[in-house]
Amino acid sequence: MKTIRLLLVVAGCIAGGVPIAARAASVGGYSLPDTYAVDGQTLHLNGIGIRALSIIGIKIYVAALYLAAPGRDARAIEGAATPKVLLLQYLHDGSKQQVEDEYRKGQRQNCGHGECPQSDAADFERLVAAAPPVKVGDTTTYIVTSRGLRVLANNRPVIDIANPDLGMRMLDGFIGAHPPTTDLRDALLGNTR
Repeated sequence: MKTIRLLLVVAGCIAGGVPIAARAASVGGYSLPDTYAVDGQTLHLNGIGIRALSIIGIKIYVAALYLAAPGRDARAIEGAATPKVLLLQYLHDGSKQQVEDEYRKGQRQNCGHGECPQSDAADFERLVAAAPPVKVGDTTTYIVTSRGLRVLANNRPVIDIANPDLGMRMLDGFIGAHPPTTDLRDALLGNTR
């Protein structure tokens, strides 16, 4: 009976598009899948890291970057025509306001000096408004494609924005010049020491 239940769960996950991996990558005792399926393509883990508040060391989330081919250069990754997935698994609760504040902090860091086009502003506001609060164990998945940005919360659609530039800017906020931390950026790019 347990075997039948397991098969039904696996079949349900496959039918629902939930990523299933034979193995999992780990960092700091936390694991995420080695692969992620999106739009009929299997992406492979490029890097995995932990976002912690540097001053007090509170671990906020584990992040993993999935790509069609391994990459170490942020600009080359962003310029590739293939899908990219950034998966966050939360290690700390966050209220709706705290989640919104983190989006705005990232926006200030990456767009604060006019680096982002004004044409992204309305879509960014839609993204922030759609962001739910998070609990320990919840996930947020950013799927960046040539068509735009899809966001999932716990594998359920939150928002689909047909704005490829916003998707690339979201990705750049993690692997570009102004990431949450350079350690996280280096880990996602597979450039760990």
